[in-house]
Amino acid sequence: MGRVRLAIALLLTSAVGAASFLPSTNAGNEGRHYSHRITVLNGEVVDHWTVADPAPCQSFGDGTLTVNFRFVKTKLVRLVLDPYHNGEPNNTFGSWVVGIPGPTGGIRDMPAQPATGTITLVDNTAQNPPLLGHSDCVPADKSGCGTFVLSRVAKSSISGYNRRFLKADLLDVQFAPRRGGCHVGLLSLFTERLAGGTRLGELLLRMPSVSTVAHRRVLIVTGTSHKLTSFPDCGSSNSCSDDVTRRVSVTFKHL
Repeated sequence: MGRVRLAIALLLTSAVGAASFLPSTNAGNEGRHYSHRITVLNGEVVDHWTVADPAPCQSFGDGTLTVNFRFVKTKLVRLVLDPYHNGEPNNTFGSWVVGIPGPTGGIRDMPAQPATGTITLVDNTAQNPPLLGHSDCVPADKSGCGTFVLSRVAKSSISGYNRRFLKADLLDVQFAPRRGGCHVGLLSLFTERLAGGTRLGELLLRMPSVSTVAHRRVLIVTGTSHKLTSFPDCGSSNSCSDDVTRRVSVTFKHL
């Protein structure tokens, strides 16, 4: 009888451990159960840039690009650590999944969601004087500077990266003036090497333990990155720099 009880105990322990995971390939109703609602996703990227071109009438000084964004709507998801789901390249140990029902059962990664927000372009540059004896410089066009609402096609995503992190992104947002002129730095996308984060420029958000995710009523996950890059030559005789900071915060409410 002692051996039988031990075997039953081991089976129960295995079952409890397995309940902490849900493969994204599981079919049936289980994979369609939501566990959380994303009530808030907001983020920010700030690029404080500088430029210095010693040529006559060319620009020198600094400025700032600031983008703030957030989900348009809340979203129901299943937040689960899937031991069979590959996250980062060459990952064979599974990944967190921010999932929604799949078309044939189970769950799949939630696609990027509509985002809203603003982009602010500030250009504080001045111009070098003209060559001695030449006419005055043509004033720089700064008509495209200011604060504008993000395009309607803007989207933000939150997805699994591996067993320890989620990753966030901002898509379909142009980091440049839509019309008119305004000097900007070299940062053009939310995810690129100039932005910091991973070697590919991804912004990661550290996840807590499976137990914490399962039992915490409100879970707030955050990620930040910072990178300063200076270029002694970034076109012609320019020198320039980009000091980029990113932040994303996601709030999951347990159902």
